[in-house]
Amino acid sequence: MVTLPLDFVIPDGWTAVAPGDSGAVFVAVHPVPGEEFTPNITVSVQQRPDDAPIVAVAAEAVERLSRTLAGLDVLSRRAVGEPSAPGVLQLLRLRTGEGEELIQTQVHLTVPGATPSDRLVLELACTAAPATARRLAPGFQRFVDSLHVRQHEGTQQ
Repeated sequence: MVTLPLDFVIPDGWTAVAPGDSGAVFVAVHPVPGEEFTPNITVSVQQRPDDAPIVAVAAEAVERLSRTLAGLDVLSRRAVGEPSAPGVLQLLRLRTGEGEELIQTQVHLTVPGATPSDRLVLELACTAAPATARRLAPGFQRFVDSLHVRQHEGTQQ
């Protein structure tokens, strides 16, 4: 697993938990009384020494996720970020094997390296039931906006 010195602000109502075997470097949950599914935010870091465009990396994430679900629809996908550090925001509708519908917002962000082979990609995702996803979206947006990579350990940007 690749790690990266990240700073971010956890939104109100969210609690950081151990990532376990998820492959994520950060996981937070937002318990909602009466709901079966616990909303979560995950952050994963992947080294991408290839030259795949970020939109292709986002499509790979959809393909990977679709293998574990009964259904997956890409509701929207749009470019974010800047040319030097491009990103993709995509909104997905997920259907579990038990027939539960979830919404996942994914943000894929490029972290350029000193050389092209040092490129990293961050995948930030927020998953929740549809009504809860709408309510939690502003907090996830603040989380994404607050995230930044420290250039050197022990220094702040």
